[in-house]
Amino acid sequence: MKKMITPKDIWNEYIEGENYHRQIDLHETVRRNEKFYNGDQWEGVNAPDLEKPVINVFKRAVTYLGSQIISNDVGIGVESFDGGDEASAECKIIAKQLERVIEHTKAKSKNRDIIKDAAISGDGAAYAWFDPEKGKYGEIELETIDNEKVLFRNPFEKDIQKQKSIIIVKRMMLDEARELAEKSGVPKEDIEQIQPDEFADYAGENRDIGKSLVTVLLRFWKEDGVVWFSESCREVFIRKPVRTKARIYHVAWMPWDRVKDSYHGAAAITHYIQNQIYINKMWALAMVFSSKMAWPQRFYDATKIRGGLSNRVGQAIGVAGDPKTAVWFDAPAGNMSAQVLELVDRTIKYTRESLGVTDAALGDIRPENTSAIIAAAEQTAAPLVFQRLANHQFWEDLVRIFIDIFREMYGVREIIEEKELENGEVIKRKRKYDFSKIDYDGFDIKVNIGTATYWSQLMQVQTMDSFFKNGIIDDAVLYLEHIPDEYVQGKEEIIRRLKEKKEEKENMSTANPALSTGMPGLVPAPAAAGIV
Repeated sequence: MKKMITPKDIWNEYIEGENYHRQIDLHETVRRNEKFYNGDQWEGVNAPDLEKPVINVFKRAVTYLGSQIISNDVGIGVESFDGGDEASAECKIIAKQLERVIEHTKAKSKNRDIIKDAAISGDGAAYAWFDPEKGKYGEIELETIDNEKVLFRNPFEKDIQKQKSIIIVKRMMLDEARELAEKSGVPKEDIEQIQPDEFADYAGENRDIGKSLVTVLLRFWKEDGVVWFSESCREVFIRKPVRTKARIYHVAWMPWDRVKDSYHGAAAITHYIQNQIYINKMWALAMVFSSKMAWPQRFYDATKIRGGLSNRVGQAIGVAGDPKTAVWFDAPAGNMSAQVLELVDRTIKYTRESLGVTDAALGDIRPENTSAIIAAAEQTAAPLVFQRLANHQFWEDLVRIFIDIFREMYGVREIIEEKELENGEVIKRKRKYDFSKIDYDGFDIKVNIGTATYWSQLMQVQTMDSFFKNGIIDDAVLYLEHIPDEYVQGKEEIIRRLKEKKEEKENMSTANPALSTGMPGLVPAPAAAGIV
């Protein structure tokens, strides 16, 4: 007989996970990286007389890296291993629902936050769940999670689905936690045991409100091939263990760079913080030098001017002796070594290049021809291959989670099904569909990434122009269909008109064969001059 898990057991598991986070210095790394990304780069420096400039290399670099990964749109394809007509129709239904859920949850928008979190903190994570109170039938919700607040039972196993259990940490206000417990039917005497704690050390937490925050642990584990979950604090269950129909954990995970024997990844900027500190420090010292040495130093003969010099304009100065002899002279200011700024520039350049942000990536070069454009595009994309593949895997995992929720929670729903008739007409009809019958293991999920970068679009237009100009393509419809939509306003309407004219011409040719064959004698000849 299995031992019933208690809130204290879950809390001890949480403490073990937090100890591992402290061993790898996760909390401090995330806190520091976040501050440096946001420009707070002089924290803890006690130098009241020193200017504190910030030349933020990380902000532009991380923004660029993220933009390159998400520059290509995500297309989800669902196929069945069966391959029959019924399975194909089912795939279309699921694909339509996936499109709706991705739009409703703003998954593509949240993907930007996932990628940024991964670059700054080392990992990006998202948690999906079903909210029965949303909409007519209930809706799927999606939330991004900080990597500090996800604890794997085995920290050395990277595959989240192989974990014995995982914990998602929530920090709630005391009244919010007690209200949630009351809705779940927790007895009043147990609700009073829910008390604030100050154990947590999360990067974004304001210490001023720490005394009123409660750590709530959302724990998931697997038994007999299905997922269970509970919600608890240190002493009591806020929601007792619940058996679900889910087969997989509903958490999608994206590390930036894989780290051996750890489920946490390495952030993009962690190891370059010393470079950033050096850049800021040298720039601050250069500012001090320029402010103190920008004006010439004045030296005077103290034996002649005993009262000292004054800066007052037009003031008479009394001297001992002949005033025509040298009384003072202005020494020119010293020049700062040019090597200082040169080294700062090189440090900025090498730091950006180490992060994968080259001059070509930032547009600081001007491609002279088509080959140069292609080379520049390939050069800028190459350093991010692994991160792009990691994001593709993140999307595939997320789509599998959505399908698992369809099967688990949707039940029988009314859907709109599209059917194409033999004449090409597409009709829509409403019908009932039982989502619980989805064969989860019988689907092959493909995440298709379409090229949508500036250079690829430009290359597409230039290539199609060349084909049309040289006669390789002589069909205007085919030409327009392969031009990106944003380059031709009202493209669909133009294509429709061209197709109509083409059909009219073909119909006329069918009705009068002479128009197409050109045979003499079948086309009325023009009247001769002078003959009526």
